[in-house]
Amino acid sequence: MKRETPMFVITGAGGRTGRAATVHLLAAGHRVRAVGRSAQRLTDLAARGAEVWEADPTDPAALTDAFRGAEGVYAVIQPNYLPDHPDFGAFQDQVAASLTKAVAESGVTRVVGLSSWGARHPKGTGPVMGLHRFEQRLSAVPDIDTLLLRAGYFMENLLDHIDTAKAHHRITAPFDPDLPLPFVTTGDIGARAAEELATGAWHGTEVLELQGERDVSMREAVGVIANAVRAEDFAYEQTSVADFHAELRRKGVSVNVADMMAEVGEALNSRHTKMEQPRTARTSTPTSIERFIEDEFVPRYRAA
Repeated sequence: MKRETPMFVITGAGGRTGRAATVHLLAAGHRVRAVGRSAQRLTDLAARGAEVWEADPTDPAALTDAFRGAEGVYAVIQPNYLPDHPDFGAFQDQVAASLTKAVAESGVTRVVGLSSWGARHPKGTGPVMGLHRFEQRLSAVPDIDTLLLRAGYFMENLLDHIDTAKAHHRITAPFDPDLPLPFVTTGDIGARAAEELATGAWHGTEVLELQGERDVSMREAVGVIANAVRAEDFAYEQTSVADFHAELRRKGVSVNVADMMAEVGEALNSRHTKMEQPRTARTSTPTSIERFIEDEFVPRYRAA
């Protein structure tokens, strides 16, 4: 009797890593159940052959139903902060509890969880503290093979600076200009999550850092942008953590979230947040900063 093709569930399928994971699995011939808050946002994935499932990430019953019958699950807590949330850590904990309960009650035996570099620390890392707690919850579920992907600094964060870059030929952030950052694209994260989920080449709980193609400082990244847009006066400007926090507040970011994001700057500059695993073929991903800037940053910059 022919064995049915395994089915994998992708949570956060409307987001960057979830969408990339879904597309990668579908391209490899796997069945995929794409889970998101809004089915309407997943229509393109349905057109590619995904089974679309609408479920709120804080609803464990809905997630349990979505996970049933799956070979494995990609479990994602929204990585981007909610700017006006009064207690983003509480939101993270609510989603983590929901995902973990669904994993425990659905019969799934393989999980890839999206985490972040620095998640080994219980404090001092801003929103990554919530991912530390998420890791602890997932790891405590018995009889599950769990892979925790601790991804580095998203290259997509550079896209948030396009308006300022276009207007002033400057990118401003609180990071030491020469601090090596493990820049990685969300597309590469999603693709790696899909590959690991499909192969299941680990047992028990394992941590895998995703460090990007190479470490790149903000000074170097801005230099790549300057070359790509042909602007010799393009520069990186380090702002103080205090000024960064004040600017977030001026933009309407809640005190709780602004405090968390300021702590990210402190954690990176002090090397409290850093990669622990050696760079290898498995911890590296293929997209270079040059390729990302050319393919993603420059078109948006020119259209701004």
